[in-house]
Amino acid sequence: MWDKLEVTSEGTSKVKETHFNMLVHDYELFQMKEGESIEEIFARFSKIISDLKAFGKSYSSGDQVRKILRSLPTTWQAKVVALESQDLNKLSYDELRGDLIAFEKTHLKKTS
Repeated sequence: MWDKLEVTSEGTSKVKETHFNMLVHDYELFQMKEGESIEEIFARFSKIISDLKAFGKSYSSGDQVRKILRSLPTTWQAKVVALESQDLNKLSYDELRGDLIAFEKTHLKKTS
């Protein structure tokens, strides 16, 4: 019986470790997908951040802001450069989200 519990416990910890590693991988390679809106990118990114936090891994707001900015395609380059001229440690995740949503609506969706 103890052998079975040990195998079950080790299996569970392996599954958790694998899941954690996949989340870290998703975070590290995070990119905006073609046709994805800012709302969608933030929802997807927030899910990864939330899941990582459940494993005890957290990223500062500044790290999250930088990651989002690096994930944007070249069509966003002018906005990224403008934002990077600021102190990104003072720009909150929510402020970035609002700023990018406003930019998307006014500058990138005019062909709609």
